[in-house]
Amino acid sequence: MEEDWKEVSKKEDEKKMMKYAKFSRNLATKATAVCSVLIIVYTVKRCLSMNNEGRLYFFPAYFPFEAMTSPIFELKFIGTMIGATYYTVTYTAVDTFLAMLVLHVCGQLSRLQNELINLNSSTREEFHFKLSYIVKRHDYLNRFIETIEDEFNIMLLFQILGCTVQLCMECFQGLLLMAGKGEQIPLVEMFFFAFYIVYVLLQLYLYCYVGERLWSEVDETLMIKKCNTKLPYKNLFFQSTEVARAAYECKWYEFLPNEARSLILIIRRSRSPLRLTAGKFCNFNHELYNSVLKTSMGYLSVLRATMIKEE
Repeated sequence: MEEDWKEVSKKEDEKKMMKYAKFSRNLATKATAVCSVLIIVYTVKRCLSMNNEGRLYFFPAYFPFEAMTSPIFELKFIGTMIGATYYTVTYTAVDTFLAMLVLHVCGQLSRLQNELINLNSSTREEFHFKLSYIVKRHDYLNRFIETIEDEFNIMLLFQILGCTVQLCMECFQGLLLMAGKGEQIPLVEMFFFAFYIVYVLLQLYLYCYVGERLWSEVDETLMIKKCNTKLPYKNLFFQSTEVARAAYECKWYEFLPNEARSLILIIRRSRSPLRLTAGKFCNFNHELYNSVLKTSMGYLSVLRATMIKEE
């Protein structure tokens, strides 16, 4: 990534890449803030529960020695809280790191698109030099995404399965809490459940969002180009297949016939959009996000029906 920034020479390309970089930074900052709030809410919930139930561990746990006496209990409670904070922040850092890598590739593809649209030359040697650079950069970005896909696809598969189960179980637990007969609903506990569900939804949407940015519908990008609207982040609607369209939009009609034919390789390679998948089974996009929500609610309905039947 450092080398990619060093290669930027045009102010326009630098601005586009900076937009993606700032967006990634804001994403990481806000995700870390959400994690911190989640830990704080859980800590408050646990402390308030001690007023009614006595001393409780930060997480349910078993120790082979007496750990309820002071100061062992306090030290373990604080240590577990610090460990949970580090774990949550690290867990979120992986998500934001992956999003940052994909958004960086989107910025590089946008820069490559501009290079291709503005492709021109006064000599044959200059044309082949510029075209060779574009082809090598395009191949590099394709291999970069393939590396990300190979390294993270298994993790993303378990992430999808985990999010589906978590949404189902947390919603079911919330229903059980609200259905308590004659019991007052703890406000802090309900707030924690709601906040945790929102956190899981945002985490899932983050993957689907960057996957959608990498591979989105052509009609959406064409509509933005035709309207020519000056949206602050309209380049976020860019897709990997737009490199092929950039080859059409360059002044190929001014090239020699053999030079124009050289663009066919780029066009052909760009017809297959780059993808971010979950274990090679499904692509991350908005459709997958909807499918996970529907599946989770379907499982929740089954659990709810089973509980009603037993009652």
